[in-house]
Amino acid sequence: TLETDEELERLIVQFESGPYQDVVPEAVEVPFVLALSDRQIRGRIDAVYRSADGASYQVVDWKTGTAPADPLQLACYRLAWAKAKGIAIEQVDAVFYQLPTGKIVRPDELLNEEELLAVIEQLPSSFTL
Repeated sequence: TLETDEELERLIVQFESGPYQDVVPEAVEVPFVLALSDRQIRGRIDAVYRSADGASYQVVDWKTGTAPADPLQLACYRLAWAKAKGIAIEQVDAVFYQLPTGKIVRPDELLNEEELLAVIEQLPSSFTL
């Protein structure tokens, strides 16, 4: 959460000078429910951009604070978008955009559906996502 109007103004200025300023998103604030095993993962994808050639997508999770970002979150977002569009997960890139610094952070590797399922199956049944 943003504490002050000054913080919000700094983030607006950073966005306006960043790589997404002139790019029209394909979708914003996309709610999803992703079923993995007997679990449901619910979330909301901040923004999705289509590649210039229209063949792929980039899921962007905006980060306004300094807390570490979790690649597991992006992996879920990427899979959810691929399933929603009926496309291969390889057609979906996913990144964090650290708004305070203006940096795009792309995790070295994002889990695919099989790998996410393996992680989910290791969680205790009482664990909620």
